[in-house]
Amino acid sequence: MILAFPACKSTKSTTSSATSQAAASHGHGLSEQDQIRFGAIFVDACKERMRGNVETAETMFRECLKIDPTSAAVKYELGNIYRFSGMYDNALKYARECANDDPRNQWYQLLYIECLHNKRQYAAAADVYARLVKLYPERPEFYEGLAAEYMYGGNYDKSYKTYDDIEKKFGQSETFTLNKIKLLKQQKKTAEAEAELRKLIQTDPSEARYYTYLAEFYQENGQNDKALEVYKSILAIDPNNPMVHLALADYYKQQGNKQKFNDEVKLAFENPDLEVDAKLKILISYYQYTEQYPEYIPQAYELCQIMVKTHPSAAEAHSIYADYLYRDKKIKEACDEYLQAARLDKGRYPIWNQLMLLEVELNRYDSLAVHSAEALELFPNQANTYFLNGIANIQLKNYQKAVDVLKDGLEFVYDNNQLLLQFYSNLGDAYNALKNYEKSDKAFDDALKVDPDNTSILNNYAYYLSLRKQNLEKAEKYSKRCNELAPNNRSYIDTYGWILYQLGKYKEAEEWLARAAKMGNKSAVILEHYGDVLYKLGRTEEAIDYWKEARQAGGTSDTLEKKIADKKLYE
Repeated sequence: MILAFPACKSTKSTTSSATSQAAASHGHGLSEQDQIRFGAIFVDACKERMRGNVETAETMFRECLKIDPTSAAVKYELGNIYRFSGMYDNALKYARECANDDPRNQWYQLLYIECLHNKRQYAAAADVYARLVKLYPERPEFYEGLAAEYMYGGNYDKSYKTYDDIEKKFGQSETFTLNKIKLLKQQKKTAEAEAELRKLIQTDPSEARYYTYLAEFYQENGQNDKALEVYKSILAIDPNNPMVHLALADYYKQQGNKQKFNDEVKLAFENPDLEVDAKLKILISYYQYTEQYPEYIPQAYELCQIMVKTHPSAAEAHSIYADYLYRDKKIKEACDEYLQAARLDKGRYPIWNQLMLLEVELNRYDSLAVHSAEALELFPNQANTYFLNGIANIQLKNYQKAVDVLKDGLEFVYDNNQLLLQFYSNLGDAYNALKNYEKSDKAFDDALKVDPDNTSILNNYAYYLSLRKQNLEKAEKYSKRCNELAPNNRSYIDTYGWILYQLGKYKEAEEWLARAAKMGNKSAVILEHYGDVLYKLGRTEEAIDYWKEARQAGGTSDTLEKKIADKKLYE
């Protein structure tokens, strides 16, 4: 009984067919039991390799080789494993053996070629390709491989002749001609390269791209007048081809003619036939370039506007324009363009995220509430969207909505302590506004577990406690720590002074509140606080003066007017 096993399918080009063309026969001189054992191990080894368990597969293939040292299929598999692992000496050994064992098996030969190539044995690789060409004369890819190995080995004449043979056998093609031209350029055979380009043009005189190759060739060789003539002839053939205008733009850029460069780029952008992606790439390059050379910013904006006008339904056109506007601090205009982009392509989260962040910056909380709710429907796993929707609802005084969405979003916060802090902090604010003080305190406590020294949270938590006149010792501790961490923050100083006031430590409170009252622009809250502590210290006239200053600064507390009218403190 003789069993035959094909080589395993591989993910690389040398074995990408469904099965190897030639199955290796095994079992010559083996007992039936060894043949069965060999077959079982070989199949399992293939499975392990396809699962990515390369070391296990290698061990099993080696076990197969112990059973049948003549198996070309096993040698082929080991050769592939070693090649992928970078063990090129071992790979070459097994590739050579399997290729010699079965000279007509193309996959074995291709593996052998790749291993020779990896070892820079280009002449030997070319010899193997030459054998494949003889075996399979109708396979153009083998001719191409032969030409490539000749080229790698520096044998340009043979490489060129091989491409000539390909064209004679299979017909002229753009790819073959361009490869021939590369070879001629390497040998500095300028006249021959030009002749090949003109031959290519003759194959299809209406193909503008072929003329572009010739124009670029002239530019490379400093023959700018000839290049310009070719570009003009292209426009005569295909005046509406935007790629021609881009090629001309490149030509004028090399000549240092900025005006004509700009004109040609604009002509290309005004053409709707130039794909949006091509225009996008150009504007991205402009974005980077204008950061270094700001004098090109007006041209970049003009191209953005042309693109938006030419492709009004392309989200990319609006988003790249918005990127420019945002970079240049044109926030309102950028926000409007991001909104257009989001409307045109609802599935791109980065656009929605940028839109929402700008709405926060612009204090557009009505819009933020609407757009963040829409984004939540589209992207229900994005924690930042829950957070931004919560922010919007807090600002709109929809506190219960804010609590609900922030609680829902917490489960989507992964490995981001800064965002987690923001969730807890805003939950604390929302619960406090709802007078659910127990849950508010818990939210702030959870936040401080994440970052015990977060000054904003320490201050806000302490201030809320002071307003409720609850846990004032805890409030004093947190506020004191906050001021140790950030000693010159007026709001933090005011909070600490106000807590001391609530504790009845009026003299200490006056020192802190006086500092806060004299810092920066006038704050109605701080001025009123300072007036209150002055009243407690018996400095009634001074207290009234500060209450009046608080009113002038926009103070609207429930008792401020009554304090001023009655010249008396109300708490």
